[in-house]
Amino acid sequence: MSNKAAAVLLLVSLVSGGAMAAYEGPGAQAQITSASAVKDAQDGAKAQLTGKLVKSLGDEKYQFQDESGMVIVDIDDDLLRNVQVDENTPVVLVGEVDNDWDGQEVDIEVISLLDEAPAANVQSNQH
Repeated sequence: MSNKAAAVLLLVSLVSGGAMAAYEGPGAQAQITSASAVKDAQDGAKAQLTGKLVKSLGDEKYQFQDESGMVIVDIDDDLLRNVQVDENTPVVLVGEVDNDWDGQEVDIEVISLLDEAPAANVQSNQH
């Protein structure tokens, strides 16, 4: 299978969130479930956040807000290609915390509209 075909297959599987199979055994639960918890999280900690993308900061960065506060998230444009989102749209974001030299953010691997989100305990894909 060519790399292009594999990439298309991966994208289709991510977009079809509800049909996505996921491991739900030990270690599958997200460790971080709120924006405020990100500040104390270790690099690479799994996160599943429910809230809203309230502002685009450019360069695939967004300000995410939930009941606990705000955090910067990094969402590849490809993940947003088939999703209509504005500052009032509730979303579920799955990814991992990235503590980098320029600050702390959450690298998002899966985005779902809240009413279409897969079951809780989603395991994000490692890349």
